[in-house]
Amino acid sequence: MSFGALDRIVTGLYRFRKMNCRECRLSFKRFRYNSGFVSQRVSYGPGVNSRPYPAHRVKPCTNPDCKYEYFRPFSCKSFYFCPSCSQKRTLLFSEYMNERLLLALLHRQFVFTIPKLLRPYFRHNRRLFSEISRLIFAILKRFYDRAAKRPVRTGMVLAYQFQSSGEFLRWNPHYHCLVLEGGFDETGRFVHIPLGNLNRMSEYFRRVIIRFFLEKELINAHLATSLINWRHSGFSVNHEVRIPAFSDQARKALSQYIARPPLSLKKMSIEENREATVVSYTSDNEFFKGKIESFPVTRFLLELTQHIPPRGLQYIRRYGLYASRTKGKWPDMPLVMRLAPAGWKAERLQASESIQSCYDEAAVSDQESRCTWARLIAQVYEVDPLTCSRCGSQMQILAVITEPEEVRKILRHLVKIGRSPPGLDPNFV
Repeated sequence: MSFGALDRIVTGLYRFRKMNCRECRLSFKRFRYNSGFVSQRVSYGPGVNSRPYPAHRVKPCTNPDCKYEYFRPFSCKSFYFCPSCSQKRTLLFSEYMNERLLLALLHRQFVFTIPKLLRPYFRHNRRLFSEISRLIFAILKRFYDRAAKRPVRTGMVLAYQFQSSGEFLRWNPHYHCLVLEGGFDETGRFVHIPLGNLNRMSEYFRRVIIRFFLEKELINAHLATSLINWRHSGFSVNHEVRIPAFSDQARKALSQYIARPPLSLKKMSIEENREATVVSYTSDNEFFKGKIESFPVTRFLLELTQHIPPRGLQYIRRYGLYASRTKGKWPDMPLVMRLAPAGWKAERLQASESIQSCYDEAAVSDQESRCTWARLIAQVYEVDPLTCSRCGSQMQILAVITEPEEVRKILRHLVKIGRSPPGLDPNFV
């Protein structure tokens, strides 16, 4: 899919509510009534209404015989839709998990799912995600304590808001958890807990969630009894994925998986004609066997925007040993200190050498910041933005342009001389 087509879809997210088309307005109202769709404001960086494209960096080649230069857009601060910025967030999260958070011990991925009957409640009340995440950690903590026959301290990283979508953008809230395969007892010794059949945990999870919905008065006693008596309840706990203690690749891959956005550009194709624009979405799941589902563009936007989290929502939570408060006590735990990731140890060593640097806003130099930016761009697009595409020499950043009007002038000039960016609609500038 071209970036021009993607730009048209993303732009539609902001302009959809302002359409004059009566059919579009009725379609929006019908979908909101039938599916409980709640309109969310999409944040696409400052000045979204006045800035058609992100700011640009100016790069000339350092080779005096080449002197090639070009403009490169940097982070637009968007979330879920921008192919670059969303992937950048995912890469940063995976690096943080591997280098600064996860201990050098075995981990398991747990996936908690709930039945279709209860899923609409999460669309109407996003706070249910965080409340049930605490229940999930309590369930795992109790299971570990009973298996070890003594209290143990374990750690869990849980992602829920990213995992609100199923195949074909369907509303399917579920939880992905990275959990230590064991815990530390009162003496500081690590106790490994082998995980076998989790049928009892799945049943306990079902009863805890049903009781939670009943106490919240979201369901009545009759429905709660029916959910308890169902043979195939729709509640499940899966723990098939195991993460080795010293596999950086497995940790990064799984961290990127649980933090992925609901939209995959590889699965999308757009067919445009005079009458309508149709978006087709393909599933790579073996269960659907390559099934393709097509949406009118307005319906596609509505299906997509239901997965946008509210502004400021904390969609990844850490519990136990990985919680921020407990992580500050790692120095008091000798075995945890020995198993701590190298990045966290390096940060602690640097802080001990110069306490003032922790409060110095200029501790990260511009050069370090630019190197990080270039490294992430290289991981996303497999191209180094600081290497000249013509002669291979190193390129130098001259300026960062953030004023919307200046960006428009540059884009208008590029359109005029025939060097406009791919997918740019001249009417936008």
